[in-house]
Amino acid sequence: MLNRRTFILPFLFLLGVSLTAQEQGDSISGVPYLPPWNFMSLSTAGIDTFLINNPTYDGRGVLVLILDTGIDPSIPGLQQTSTGEPKVIDLVDVSGSNLVQFYPARRDGDKLRSDKVSVELKQFTTLDPQPIDDMWYIGVMDESRYQNSSIRDFDGDGESATLFGTLLYQGPDGWHVVVDADGDESLEGETNLRSYREDRETFTFPQKNDYSDSPITVGAEINSELKSVTFHYDMGGHGTHVAGIAAGYEINDEPGFNGVAPGAQLISVKFSSDPNDDLTIAGTMKRAYDYAAHLADSLESEGVPVLINMSFGIGSAYEGKAAMEEYINDLIPEHPNLYVVTSAGNEGPGISTVGIPASASQTIAVGALLPKGIGRDSYGAVIDQDILWDFSSRGGEVDKPDVVAPGTAISTIPRFSFDMRASGTSMASPYTAGVVALLLSAAKQEFPSWTPGQGLIRRALRQSANPLPGYALIEQGGGVVNVGRAWETLRRWKRTGYADSFQEYEISTFSPFYPDNEGFTSFWRSGFLPDGDWRQTFYISRRDVKAYESTTSEKDFFRPFTLESTAPWMKTIQKTVYIKGDDDVEVEVVYDRTKMTEPGLYSGKIVARRAKGKKPTPADEVEFELLNTLILPYRFSPENSYKVTTGSHKLKSGETKRFYFAIPSGALGTTFTLTLPKGSHSIFSGTITDRFGKAQGYLPHIRGSERTEGESTISSDVLGEGIIEVIIQADPMEGGGGDGEFTLTVEPIMLDIDAKPNATKGSSELIVTAQNTGTEPIAGKLEYTLKGYSRTVRDTIRNSFYRAPIKVGKHDGALWLAVRFAPEEYMQSTDIMIRLVDSSGQSQAQEVYNGPEEWVFLPNFYRDEEERWYFLEIVFGTAIPTEEGVDDSEEDRDFDDPTSDAIPFQIIEKHVRPTDFERLNGYSERFFYPYIPRTFTGEAPELEGGIPEGYYPLFDLRFEESGYRERVIEMEVGEGI
Repeated sequence: MLNRRTFILPFLFLLGVSLTAQEQGDSISGVPYLPPWNFMSLSTAGIDTFLINNPTYDGRGVLVLILDTGIDPSIPGLQQTSTGEPKVIDLVDVSGSNLVQFYPARRDGDKLRSDKVSVELKQFTTLDPQPIDDMWYIGVMDESRYQNSSIRDFDGDGESATLFGTLLYQGPDGWHVVVDADGDESLEGETNLRSYREDRETFTFPQKNDYSDSPITVGAEINSELKSVTFHYDMGGHGTHVAGIAAGYEINDEPGFNGVAPGAQLISVKFSSDPNDDLTIAGTMKRAYDYAAHLADSLESEGVPVLINMSFGIGSAYEGKAAMEEYINDLIPEHPNLYVVTSAGNEGPGISTVGIPASASQTIAVGALLPKGIGRDSYGAVIDQDILWDFSSRGGEVDKPDVVAPGTAISTIPRFSFDMRASGTSMASPYTAGVVALLLSAAKQEFPSWTPGQGLIRRALRQSANPLPGYALIEQGGGVVNVGRAWETLRRWKRTGYADSFQEYEISTFSPFYPDNEGFTSFWRSGFLPDGDWRQTFYISRRDVKAYESTTSEKDFFRPFTLESTAPWMKTIQKTVYIKGDDDVEVEVVYDRTKMTEPGLYSGKIVARRAKGKKPTPADEVEFELLNTLILPYRFSPENSYKVTTGSHKLKSGETKRFYFAIPSGALGTTFTLTLPKGSHSIFSGTITDRFGKAQGYLPHIRGSERTEGESTISSDVLGEGIIEVIIQADPMEGGGGDGEFTLTVEPIMLDIDAKPNATKGSSELIVTAQNTGTEPIAGKLEYTLKGYSRTVRDTIRNSFYRAPIKVGKHDGALWLAVRFAPEEYMQSTDIMIRLVDSSGQSQAQEVYNGPEEWVFLPNFYRDEEERWYFLEIVFGTAIPTEEGVDDSEEDRDFDDPTSDAIPFQIIEKHVRPTDFERLNGYSERFFYPYIPRTFTGEAPELEGGIPEGYYPLFDLRFEESGYRERVIEMEVGEGI
């Protein structure tokens, strides 16, 4: 439970000063003007002109919480607002990763000691003020704890081993903490801190190398009851960069170089764990949201909106159904003074890639735009219009992103960082959060008694955005955010009464991509295209949101709607529907396949507006929208000889084209060929994604003046089943721009191979059955090699941390290791990391998750010397821990505690070494005729050192096609692979 007095009263003082300046309309740098650069792309959303016309609507009176890696408040641009008030008013750390515990100290001559810590401190009598009760508490900040962090050396001595003594005491003006920052066991000359929110004091570490600055700036948060201090700093640099985009003022001390909302104030809410690669750990994201909700409630009566920006997230397995997303969807409606903006994710360009928690319906999720100005100046991009960044995550199963915004910015960075430029949806999110701050600031000043809720803001952003030509709804949502139009929309809605009668709705419909067959949109990517006999039924019910509580009782609520389709290939059975009380309403949608003849992506909406008797409802006064996305793939058959060539397509620089293919079962792999006309100066490339939107291969950059074809062959084991997607882009970063043409050819290798070790011979023999599933003979050879050994182990993780020994044998060339979670278990997390550490605890290989399974690779640099032991560590960031207050550290874990919820997983080990391929049955080449199976065998040679007990042989099988193509497909064969 957060203490209102401790956490809220200092804010009211600081914010009260800001509100006074707001009423006076002060701006310490005079009238805003148009800067001569594209560092923030403020003109893209009309922010620059909006602030020229409305200089006091610059975010003042709005509190923006940056949920991230922390903020360095000493950086120019993050020191004050446009009205001269402090920019960063508090540093909060909910991760628990930087907490120092203090113990009563005893005097020993001129030193303070404790049996609990291994440091001693002197010159404590020089501190001013002195304690009121002569009580001192001593602790230690151990640098070695950060040996796997982004910043490992605080004091510049070239090591990660310094023990920094810390002292806590109560002075006449409150509690103080002092850190022996130079590590000399003397507190003389050290900075005396109180909690940052009280006087905004920080300290830095003197450097012993004499040529660099302290990498981090440290603030303190003192808990006098627990005798502990949380030290706050930004090791990743991500949070500091994001903060400058949202609300920076005079970045780098450059007048006019501002973030989106220079008048807004900031609180850093650090929820990432420094020792764990800046990831969220068990419960930290939830604690950050709980803190924000409590703060929002406390400041609601003061008229101070609390706005979250969270440029964090991971890939999703079932969009919209993660534990954290469900929590956020329940939280936001209960706190009308709370606003949440998130990054959509960087898993594009495939569809179905919006991440966790951006898929939550209640968030404002933002995709990344590359404006032509910053594209030109920062990347040398030749484009004549704004485009979406290729990495920007796209929707499908969920109606996200809501809008797109500039995904590249030059912003504030900590001293250890060098590149002020960064790109990602992480940059688009704070840009949009800044826009929301401008809207809330404007509303506070024009309508002091009215604060529009999160849902109304989201609706205004979507309805007022500028749609990007050439992109589908599921790629961009409403389009490019536009602050001026959004504000005029809100003002008009306030005038017409739409804002006062605004409601939110929950939507569900049948979706075979979810385990329970219930989704949020109509999304068909299965090869089945619904026709006129299929009715897609949507269920719509009113959502209970405190911001829009009506004077009408719930049972008396009544609202009729008209329905309109935005696409010619779909329509509704009903023309009008209504909701009465807490009942839901059904809307049935039918699709006309005769109007979907060309393979591709079809996306449209059913738009519901309030039915009125006398005059039509304005087009932007939308009640709810039903998203429908249908994919018509190219198909392969004997009639086209299992080969598809698209027609010639033309793209301008930066544009993309999407293609979908139903790869037939029984294909060993598929070859994708991108062809350009000879002499073309345009440059094209491609991304090949599986049915989940994850990139599994690429088509290389090709220029027609150099070569006309680029090819990629991918195994079906890698591509998986389902409808795959190929995205072709005309590269804007190279070449001279202009139009270019291409064709795409896709050709599966229609050879079905089943391979397994012969268990009757002790797994020493490989048996392979190959069958041509096409219509033409295939010539080629099959080769194999025993490349190592493998095993699959099943285990469980408790208390969000797991550690187990892993041996690398002396003859192993390398270790590949994966940890695989069931999708349902993965959806309970906010971050997962696996790493292999050596005996000293230093990470030798690690990977962060974007799906239920990830691999790490560890070369054996000590091959043929001796076996080596490592430890596999799994850090599982549980979204909603079952027990609040669980220790997230890596010590004193009881993995056999039956009261802990156990999360099952699999460990897959592959110990490999360089080996040569041999021919199966000794044949150099064979013809495979349609539907005549052939069986081959290969005797496995004995591995040097043998196969350890509990492991199984690991084979590589390779098919090499004969003829001019010489396509090659490799597949692994082994237990559990």
